[in-house]
Amino acid sequence: MRAALALARCLVVTAIPLLVPGAFAADPSNLGLPDVTVTAPPITPSWKKWSPYSSNPRVEKDKWPEIPCGAAKISSVTASTCKTGPLLGHEGMGLPAGNLSIDASNCRMGHDLVITNLGNLVIEADVIVVDPNYVSAIGSQHKGCYAQAHYSDLREDFPDMNQITRKGSGWRDYLESGDLTTMAFSVGSADCRAVEKRGPTWLGGHVYVIHASVCRKDGRSIEAADLNVALGSLRVQQYESRGNLRAPPQ
Repeated sequence: MRAALALARCLVVTAIPLLVPGAFAADPSNLGLPDVTVTAPPITPSWKKWSPYSSNPRVEKDKWPEIPCGAAKISSVTASTCKTGPLLGHEGMGLPAGNLSIDASNCRMGHDLVITNLGNLVIEADVIVVDPNYVSAIGSQHKGCYAQAHYSDLREDFPDMNQITRKGSGWRDYLESGDLTTMAFSVGSADCRAVEKRGPTWLGGHVYVIHASVCRKDGRSIEAADLNVALGSLRVQQYESRGNLRAPPQ
């Protein structure tokens, strides 16, 4: 258990040394991808899909308020735009019925978004993250409070994942390996990948789950090294300060 807690206290996705010229001068508000209109099969509305969360986890970039990236649950090593979505909860489905010691509302998960340019890469990534050490005024969070994966088919979910994937076409090459799932798509002439990156195991799920789209702006194909650089540039902050009686880790 101590080892699991130590792992869960990790605050970042492992960084990969970056030597990308001009990356820090990128303007995150200008993604540099073509403005395309895509005729695609209809996407099942999010309200028709089952979700383990107590509120809608669909990323709504235009509706989410912008926040300082230093306060965001996910950020990047480059200049970025960060936004925050509604807090998510888990209603405790599957926990023992009739146990009065369980308050199903005692679960708080952050859901934030980062948009950035990194050299020739365009990245839009969101994270659902839980603080395993969070203690509210009514105690520790219940055992059903964790970020989830594999509760739906990513081949159906990826096209509606974020602003970039909603412009996508030519979905292909669904691959799953360990804690990473990817699927290729295109936005105009840009080659792209949709990614689910699952963080450390926690209870019945994970400390965090990242969903990201990564595209190249130069017309070249995405390679494994591009995904490593993109994911390595992301930072996940798991400490939840709102209503937390436990001090942040030192």
